[in-house]
Amino acid sequence: MKADIEIRRTGAVPADELEVIRRWQAQIFGSSEYQWADSDWLLTVKVDGNFVSGLEVVERTAKVGNRDVRLGGVGGVITLPEWRGKGLASAALQRANDFICGELGAEFGLLVTGEALIPFYSRVGWERVNGPLMFDQPDGRKVTVTDWVIMVLRCNGRKWPGGEIDLCGLPW
Repeated sequence: MKADIEIRRTGAVPADELEVIRRWQAQIFGSSEYQWADSDWLLTVKVDGNFVSGLEVVERTAKVGNRDVRLGGVGGVITLPEWRGKGLASAALQRANDFICGELGAEFGLLVTGEALIPFYSRVGWERVNGPLMFDQPDGRKVTVTDWVIMVLRCNGRKWPGGEIDLCGLPW
């Protein structure tokens, strides 16, 4: 099976393709009480020209402790149910890792997930870090969460600064 992985600016993705991906994300993730950031980049995995897996990347300067940190935020990681267990999401994440640390020049990648997915993300280089995590919402409210699992990708061996994480915008 040959999988084609492509990274494009989200704004360059045809509307019909983006609509299909958004519909699948809604089916897989359900609704949320929070508004999420629009992605800057969309990574798609296609087999025989059909979308089967993908993720989104947000470029952001956030605050960790008292330090500005350039992040590549990963969100919306999905693989269609019938394509799971074939290594497609792992391949997508590995490509995203290279993109975040290379082309974007970020200091770290950052994602939030549930406990059950820690082993999956750990296998492709992500490490759990402590929060709390803060982010904005459109109504001006600053939300602080302590129960989300926060994972980072250290680019070029950088040391995570630690401390409170403020995404300085909507979450991803």
